[in-house]
Amino acid sequence: MSCNNPPNKSVIANKDSTITPPPVPPEYKLTISWLDSSKVQLSIDTSLSYKAKVINCDSAFAIDYIGFEGEHTFLPINNKGQWINSIRKIEKLSPQQQQYLTSVIGDKNIYSDPLMVACYQPRLGIIYFKNGKVIAQTAICLGCARLESTIEIGDPKQEGLINERGRKSLNKLCNELQFSDCHN
Repeated sequence: MSCNNPPNKSVIANKDSTITPPPVPPEYKLTISWLDSSKVQLSIDTSLSYKAKVINCDSAFAIDYIGFEGEHTFLPINNKGQWINSIRKIEKLSPQQQQYLTSVIGDKNIYSDPLMVACYQPRLGIIYFKNGKVIAQTAICLGCARLESTIEIGDPKQEGLINERGRKSLNKLCNELQFSDCHN
């Protein structure tokens, strides 16, 4: 099961107002900062689990962004509700894409015999909305086959290290969305 609103790539509906994701910057920016415009409310739901195969939300968006600067890594939205400045593209996930993503990240088998690559540079983010608020975020680095999330993942150790099968599965979605940093 997935979020249950019809696809809309540019506006996230809120019962009281409309929240528009920030504009995509024209070029790659080297310094991470946070945008003051288009703030969103955070209401992180710590009870969510990819293992349950259902993320109860209104919509989910995939974010093509740069989520690292040196040793520091970042989710697409900070704890003040500000969007990161390095967003290249935003795509609303279809119910089928949401279900696919949930089944991949919730599958405990993608965490066995993980790849060991010395990096973590997330470039694929997933933002989940419910009632106009962000309820969860996931950041994925396909290059090093690792992810972190506010949602419980299928990894029994909760390390977020995935194997080649998991990376290929997530890369399939990345290519489908035509994002800039898919692992080829």
